[in-house]
Amino acid sequence: MFKRRKPQSTLEKWQQFIWPREGWTRALKYTWQRTIRLNGSAHSIALGLAAGAFVSASPFIGMHLLIAALIAWVFGGNIIASAVGTWAGNPISFPFIWLTTFNIGHLMLGTEDKAGDLPELSFGLFIDAPISALLPVILPMTVGGLVVGTVMAVATYYPSLWAVRFYQKRRRDKLERAQTVIDNKLGGKAGNGGDTV
Repeated sequence: MFKRRKPQSTLEKWQQFIWPREGWTRALKYTWQRTIRLNGSAHSIALGLAAGAFVSASPFIGMHLLIAALIAWVFGGNIIASAVGTWAGNPISFPFIWLTTFNIGHLMLGTEDKAGDLPELSFGLFIDAPISALLPVILPMTVGGLVVGTVMAVATYYPSLWAVRFYQKRRRDKLERAQTVIDNKLGGKAGNGGDTV
Protein backbone atom coordinates (compact mmCIF):
# COMPACT_ATOMS: atom_id res chain seq x y z
CA MET A 1 0.00 0.00 0.00
CA PHE A 2 2.77 2.44 0.93
CA LYS A 3 5.32 1.15 -1.57
CA ARG A 4 6.62 3.30 -4.40
CA ARG A 5 4.93 2.91 -7.77
CA LYS A 6 8.36 2.83 -9.37
CA PRO A 7 10.96 1.10 -7.13
CA GLN A 8 14.24 2.97 -6.61
CA SER A 9 17.34 1.66 -8.31
CA THR A 10 20.48 0.96 -6.27
CA LEU A 11 22.04 4.18 -7.60
CA GLU A 12 18.96 6.20 -6.57
CA LYS A 13 19.07 4.64 -3.08
CA TRP A 14 22.72 5.65 -2.69
CA GLN A 15 21.94 9.14 -4.00
CA GLN A 16 19.14 9.46 -1.45
CA PHE A 17 21.48 8.25 1.31
CA ILE A 18 24.28 10.69 0.42
CA TRP A 19 22.03 13.65 -0.40
CA PRO A 20 18.35 13.28 0.60
CA ARG A 21 15.87 14.66 -1.95
CA GLU A 22 14.12 16.64 0.81
CA GLY A 23 17.46 18.12 1.96
CA TRP A 24 19.64 17.38 4.97
CA THR A 25 17.74 19.71 7.32
CA ARG A 26 14.47 17.84 6.87
CA ALA A 27 16.20 14.44 6.98
CA LEU A 28 17.98 15.31 10.25
CA LYS A 29 14.79 16.72 11.76
CA TYR A 30 12.90 13.55 10.84
CA THR A 31 15.66 11.34 12.28
CA TRP A 32 15.76 13.38 15.50
CA GLN A 33 11.98 13.11 15.92
CA ARG A 34 12.15 9.34 15.38
CA THR A 35 15.01 9.11 17.90
CA ILE A 36 13.31 10.95 20.75
CA ARG A 37 10.23 8.75 20.23
CA LEU A 38 12.21 5.54 20.80
CA ASN A 39 11.03 3.28 23.59
CA GLY A 40 13.19 3.55 26.67
CA SER A 41 14.17 6.03 29.33
CA ALA A 42 15.53 9.45 28.46
CA HIS A 43 18.83 8.38 30.05
CA SER A 44 19.20 5.27 27.84
CA ILE A 45 18.39 7.18 24.63
CA ALA A 46 20.77 10.03 25.51
CA LEU A 47 23.44 7.50 26.50
CA GLY A 48 23.07 5.75 23.15
CA LEU A 49 23.42 9.04 21.28
CA ALA A 50 26.48 9.89 23.39
CA ALA A 51 28.05 6.49 22.64
CA GLY A 52 27.65 7.13 18.93
CA ALA A 53 29.13 10.62 19.21
CA PHE A 54 32.07 9.25 21.24
CA VAL A 55 32.89 6.63 18.61
CA SER A 56 32.69 9.23 15.83
CA ALA A 57 36.00 10.64 17.06
CA SER A 58 37.79 7.34 16.52
CA PRO A 59 39.69 6.71 13.28
CA PHE A 60 38.07 3.27 12.79
CA ILE A 61 35.39 4.49 10.39
CA GLY A 62 34.13 1.15 9.11
CA MET A 63 33.51 -0.06 12.65
CA HIS A 64 31.74 2.97 14.14
CA LEU A 65 28.27 1.39 14.23
CA LEU A 66 29.53 -1.83 15.77
CA ILE A 67 31.68 -0.14 18.43
CA ALA A 68 28.91 2.34 19.28
CA ALA A 69 26.39 -0.50 19.69
CA LEU A 70 28.83 -2.40 21.92
CA ILE A 71 29.48 0.64 24.14
CA ALA A 72 25.75 1.41 24.36
CA TRP A 73 25.02 -2.22 25.29
CA VAL A 74 27.73 -2.30 27.99
CA PHE A 75 26.53 0.94 29.61
CA GLY A 76 22.80 0.32 29.18
CA GLY A 77 22.24 2.79 26.37
CA ASN A 78 19.79 2.47 23.51
CA ILE A 79 21.50 0.65 20.61
CA ILE A 80 19.35 2.27 17.90
CA ALA A 81 20.15 5.71 19.32
CA SER A 82 23.85 4.81 19.25
CA ALA A 83 23.62 4.33 15.48
CA VAL A 84 22.01 7.77 15.13
CA GLY A 85 24.71 9.27 17.37
CA THR A 86 27.43 8.23 14.93
CA TRP A 87 26.08 10.95 12.62
CA ALA A 88 28.17 13.34 14.70
CA GLY A 89 30.92 12.14 12.40
CA ASN A 90 29.98 13.10 8.86
CA PRO A 91 31.73 14.38 5.73
CA ILE A 92 31.51 17.95 7.05
CA SER A 93 32.80 17.30 10.56
CA PHE A 94 35.35 14.54 9.85
CA PRO A 95 38.18 16.80 8.61
CA PHE A 96 37.97 18.88 11.81
CA ILE A 97 37.69 15.78 14.02
CA TRP A 98 40.64 14.06 12.37
CA LEU A 99 42.88 17.12 12.54
CA THR A 100 42.02 17.72 16.20
CA THR A 101 42.44 14.09 17.28
CA PHE A 102 45.74 13.83 15.39
CA ASN A 103 47.23 16.93 17.04
CA ILE A 104 45.91 16.16 20.53
CA GLY A 105 47.14 12.58 20.22
CA HIS A 106 50.67 13.72 19.37
CA LEU A 107 50.53 16.20 22.25
CA MET A 108 49.51 13.47 24.70
CA LEU A 109 52.13 11.05 23.36
CA GLY A 110 54.82 13.74 23.55
CA THR A 111 55.55 13.43 19.85
CA GLU A 112 54.48 16.89 18.64
CA ASP A 113 57.73 17.20 16.72
CA LYS A 114 56.73 14.18 14.58
CA ALA A 115 53.25 15.48 13.78
CA GLY A 116 54.41 16.68 10.36
CA ASP A 117 56.25 13.46 9.49
CA LEU A 118 53.32 11.81 7.75
CA PRO A 119 54.08 8.99 5.34
CA GLU A 120 53.19 9.61 1.71
CA LEU A 121 49.97 7.62 1.65
CA SER A 122 49.05 5.70 -1.47
CA PHE A 123 47.08 2.58 -2.34
CA GLY A 124 50.29 0.64 -3.04
CA LEU A 125 51.68 1.56 0.36
CA PHE A 126 48.63 0.10 2.11
CA ILE A 127 49.04 -3.18 0.22
CA ASP A 128 52.81 -3.45 0.85
CA ALA A 129 52.99 -2.33 4.48
CA PRO A 130 49.56 -1.45 5.88
CA ILE A 131 50.41 -1.52 9.60
CA SER A 132 53.71 0.37 9.39
CA ALA A 133 52.11 2.92 7.06
CA LEU A 134 49.05 3.55 9.20
CA LEU A 135 50.55 3.37 12.71
CA PRO A 136 52.03 6.92 12.70
CA VAL A 137 48.56 8.20 11.81
CA ILE A 138 46.22 5.80 13.63
CA LEU A 139 47.96 5.77 17.02
CA PRO A 140 47.83 9.53 17.71
CA MET A 141 44.30 9.73 16.29
CA THR A 142 43.17 6.89 18.57
CA VAL A 143 44.71 8.51 21.67
CA GLY A 144 43.39 11.96 20.73
CA GLY A 145 40.03 10.43 19.84
CA LEU A 146 39.53 9.39 23.47
CA VAL A 147 39.70 13.04 24.56
CA VAL A 148 37.72 14.50 21.66
CA GLY A 149 35.19 11.65 21.84
CA THR A 150 34.61 12.25 25.55
CA VAL A 151 33.96 15.95 24.91
CA MET A 152 31.58 15.08 22.04
CA ALA A 153 29.79 12.48 24.18
CA VAL A 154 29.21 14.94 27.06
CA ALA A 155 28.13 17.66 24.61
CA THR A 156 25.62 15.19 23.13
CA TYR A 157 24.37 13.49 26.30
CA TYR A 158 23.03 16.43 28.32
CA PRO A 159 21.14 18.32 25.59
CA SER A 160 19.70 14.99 24.36
CA LEU A 161 18.69 13.99 27.90
CA TRP A 162 16.84 17.28 28.45
CA ALA A 163 15.20 17.16 24.99
CA VAL A 164 13.99 13.56 25.40
CA ARG A 165 12.75 14.23 28.96
CA PHE A 166 10.86 17.27 27.72
CA TYR A 167 9.28 15.29 24.86
CA GLN A 168 8.37 12.31 27.07
CA LYS A 169 6.85 14.57 29.75
CA ARG A 170 4.81 16.47 27.17
CA ARG A 171 3.64 13.17 25.68
CA ARG A 172 2.64 11.81 29.13
CA ASP A 173 0.75 15.01 29.93
CA LYS A 174 -1.08 14.83 26.60
CA LEU A 175 -2.05 11.19 27.18
CA GLU A 176 -3.22 11.99 30.72
CA ARG A 177 -5.37 14.88 29.47
CA ALA A 178 -6.87 12.65 26.78
CA GLN A 179 -7.56 9.93 29.36
CA THR A 180 -9.19 12.48 31.68
CA VAL A 181 -11.48 13.65 28.86
CA ILE A 182 -12.46 10.04 28.08
CA ASP A 183 -13.06 9.25 31.76
CA ASN A 184 -15.21 12.38 32.16
CA LYS A 185 -17.29 11.48 29.10
CA LEU A 186 -17.74 7.89 30.27
CA GLY A 187 -18.51 9.08 33.81
CA GLY A 188 -21.08 11.55 32.48
CA LYS A 189 -22.80 8.87 30.44
CA ALA A 190 -22.84 6.55 33.41
CA GLY A 191 -24.29 9.32 35.55
CA ASN A 192 -27.01 10.08 32.99
CA GLY A 193 -27.85 6.42 32.72
CA GLY A 194 -28.14 6.16 36.47
CA ASP A 195 -30.65 9.04 36.54
CA THR A 196 -32.92 7.44 34.01
CA VAL A 197 -33.13 4.09 35.81
